[in-house]
Amino acid sequence: MLVMRPIGLELADRLEDSIIRETYAPGEKLRELELCAVFGVSRSPLREALQILENRGLVERRPRFGARVTDMSVEVLDEISACRIPLEGTCSRLLAGRLDHVGIADALDAELSAMQQAHVGGDHEAAFDANVRMTALLHENCGNSVLAKLLAQLDKPALRYRHRAYRIATGLVGDMIESNRSMISEIRAGRADGAEKVTMALVERAWVTTRSLFVTD
Repeated sequence: MLVMRPIGLELADRLEDSIIRETYAPGEKLRELELCAVFGVSRSPLREALQILENRGLVERRPRFGARVTDMSVEVLDEISACRIPLEGTCSRLLAGRLDHVGIADALDAELSAMQQAHVGGDHEAAFDANVRMTALLHENCGNSVLAKLLAQLDKPALRYRHRAYRIATGLVGDMIESNRSMISEIRAGRADGAEKVTMALVERAWVTTRSLFVTD
């Protein structure tokens, strides 16, 4: 049975993707009439979408000033990363302890292969997309609904920083491929401690590299 998604939610997801890829830059004002024309919608679903994006931490709205894309800063990145590092480690630990950990590792491997192929071809957008799918697989299969919700909430604002790093710090992608390969090996072998340790280390390295893009001496 085909289930139609609410227009506001569909629009929020499309706008989210544009914000993550910085089609709409940090701090940019989002003008309702322009957005209605671009996406072919009326103001009602657009305002619903902006409310959703505000809840996701990607848009801020103020009376009389309208909506704008939230800024990106090293302070916000640090706060996100401080939460993500231990939670991502816990996620991998839980995955490695599942009875179906080998099947999950196979699915992760497929996305890692897509990520590597894109990287070799110089397509950072496709490499980013494959990594996003890999991360979603990790979160969706951790077996802990509370943890999955926490990670999903953190992932929305974190994706903007990740995308910029993939676009600018191209050396990070190769490092992430090898780090994710190690993580998948630990999950495949059912080594919970190893999976947690490797995952925390790779998220921390990504944070340090991404942080350097926002810090100037």
